[in-house]
This record gives sequence, structure tokens and C-alpha cells, in this order.
Amino acid sequence: NLKKAFRGSKGPNFGTKVSNYAPCPKPDLLKGLRAHTDAGGIILLFQDDKVNGLQLLKDDQWIDVPPMRHSIVINLSDQIEICPAPTLVEKETAENKYPEFVSEDYMKYYADHKFQAKELRFEAVSLM
Repeated sequence: NLKKAFRGSKGPNFGTKVSNYAPCPKPDLLKGLRAHTDAGGIILLFQDDKVNGLQLLKDDQWIDVPPMRHSIVINLSDQIEICPAPTLVEKETAENKYPEFVSEDYMKYYADHKFQAKELRFEAVSLM
């Protein structure tokens, strides 16, 4: 269950990060970030109508997300892509495609491997 998945060795394991991406005065010099996934659980990205650059990967293709003033992009990140709660899965269903791990273990591994494909991170952490 989610409560167990987000529990660390010393209690609940969660955090908050606040970032402000201001418009760049020379956008032609800006390179941006490498392709990556977000490690957290739920990301709330407050949008404006000036700063762009957010993309999502769908069907192996990067798609621009147009900035929209007064809007919030909700990103369900890596930590939400964990195995389903056993009570929600029928016993006859096929083998679970998602690894079981807890947030604390994933975050420790993610710090050194964040630009690696998430499937490889999932596999490595589930073997720990």
C-alpha cells in the first residue's frame, strides 16, 4: 500500500521542492536539461504564459507542453509507478509488471542514476 511504500527506515519519507524558472534573457543560449523522469510522487508545476520548455515522452516521441497562464501541470512521477496494492489485484491476473520497492530505497539509488532509463532503475532497486 502507499503508506508502506512511502515509509522510510525512520518514518514517513517525503519532501517538498520549490523551483522558479524565470524567463531567460538569452533563450538562444539555453540548452535545457537532458531527458529524465522525475523521482517524486506527485509534481505540481505551476505554469505561466512566458516560460516554455516542458516536454513529455509519448510513444517514443517528445511532445512540447505549451505553457498556459494560471494552470497547473500534474505529473505522476516514478514513485507512483510502483506495484499495485495487493487488495486491488485479482489473484488470477498475470504476473505483476511493476517492481516492489519503498521510496527511501529508490531515492537513494536515483541520486546517482537519475539520467538512466527508469526501467533500469526500477529493476536495480527491486533487486536490492
